[in-house]
Amino acid sequence: MNPIKFVFDRIFAALTWAAMAMLVIMTVLIFTDVFCRYLLGFSIFWAGEVSLILMIWFTFIALAIGVRKKNHIAIDFILSWLPDKIQTGIVARVVDVFTFIFGVIFVYFGIELCKLGAYSTLAATDLPSYTEYIFIPVSGLLVIYTSIENFIQRPKSPEYLDTIFLGERDKNA
Repeated sequence: MNPIKFVFDRIFAALTWAAMAMLVIMTVLIFTDVFCRYLLGFSIFWAGEVSLILMIWFTFIALAIGVRKKNHIAIDFILSWLPDKIQTGIVARVVDVFTFIFGVIFVYFGIELCKLGAYSTLAATDLPSYTEYIFIPVSGLLVIYTSIENFIQRPKSPEYLDTIFLGERDKNA
């Protein structure tokens, strides 16, 4: 097995587990804050800010995973008129190129946002503001890797994430 693919498979798996944990933490945190506010008469002052950070992180992790599993938006109406060879050959390569460009934009502007966020802190937690944006360039790097991998070699084996969570390749991908 290719060692780079092995490492990225494990990174995507770890981020998938992290995203699931973030959803659970956000749910518990918001529920606890609402419970405390309306029934106990006090509020957890940092709950909204931490929930927002986790939601932003979750969104960009899910974006990278969605690109990896090919669950991104597609216009199938036009593609359905084209022969299968063109759909899986030329059009798939063009999509990979645009996905690569999208990843590069995420890396560039994500780094710029992180640089700007280094000069301020978040109100409740006193964390640097770039904490909110740190997963934008990370997500961009994962999108770039996935687009290069797909462009060079179309994956034919089951996706590692599918074998972990489903035991087989996702039928919708």
